[in-house]
Amino acid sequence: MAESNHWQLIPLGEFERPDAPASTVIQRTWSHIRKLFIAEADDNANPDEQDFPHYREFELEPAVAAVNAAWQDNDDPPAVRFVVSPPFSGSGAILREWAKQNDYQQLTPPTVEQLETADTDVWWQAQECERWLLDEFSSFWLRTTDHMQFMRALLPRLLRGELGSGVVVIDSWTFAFLKRAWPLSLPHCYCFAAATPELLKQSGIVGSEKRLKNLAARSRGNLGVALALWAIQQDEQRSLPHLPSEAGDATAFILYSLLLHHGLRGEDLQRVLPMLAPDQLDVQLLRLQQNAVIELDDDRVWRITVYAYVEVREFLAARGYWLDEF
Repeated sequence: MAESNHWQLIPLGEFERPDAPASTVIQRTWSHIRKLFIAEADDNANPDEQDFPHYREFELEPAVAAVNAAWQDNDDPPAVRFVVSPPFSGSGAILREWAKQNDYQQLTPPTVEQLETADTDVWWQAQECERWLLDEFSSFWLRTTDHMQFMRALLPRLLRGELGSGVVVIDSWTFAFLKRAWPLSLPHCYCFAAATPELLKQSGIVGSEKRLKNLAARSRGNLGVALALWAIQQDEQRSLPHLPSEAGDATAFILYSLLLHHGLRGEDLQRVLPMLAPDQLDVQLLRLQQNAVIELDDDRVWRITVYAYVEVREFLAARGYWLDEF
């Protein structure tokens, strides 16, 4: 596996996005295609009709091997290591499989009541163990005055080693916010290297070297996004979803909040965005869902769809939002 495995877990500071496509013609083509999508798509389309192929269809074992390779020579591991995970990258699934193979216990997120009281003791005592994986750090806070204290109380305990040895998977948007909102920098941060044409081929994507380079650049090195974009390219009957023409400040608030928390239930989204009236929030959510920009999963959590992620990120960038580093 070593010679053909193109997965790499690297220190966060070494991450480099793939170069943008060299041809300005390709860039103009993408822009033109997106405009066509916006002009031709039906704002009232049923999301069930957008039956896109699944983007998580890649083998976990080579990625797990990359984690083992990155950490196997560390004779004195730190109390906690952080793996920064861009949306749809599959990092959480990879680390869950790694934890299972290495006898790490998966921790559960705190309840809303525990977030409000910042009672890390009660939360920890219910699942205390020596080695653990915390794979949903975005669920350990809400961006409100009453729901950030738990995270602020937990992080010092993790860094001091009070809760044993573990790995934290932290969404890249949460990580970007934390860098601004918390006075200390997190140590021992890792991420998976950006997807290369070789990794795309290893994961089952077929195409010329030029097309694979363009796909890697368009997806910003995110394998899950690359798989989704490639799947769309294979079916002429399908098109990428688009933001509704009415998208404005309220839309941006919602999309940013969903990315910041890696998805939210409706009631938690209302807590985070109290400036939006409930009926206004409902209209926005339904419109975005009809356009296949967001989806409601089986746990009643609203999330950005993988197929809309590139456009959503560009939309927020154009409006001056603080983005992740990926």
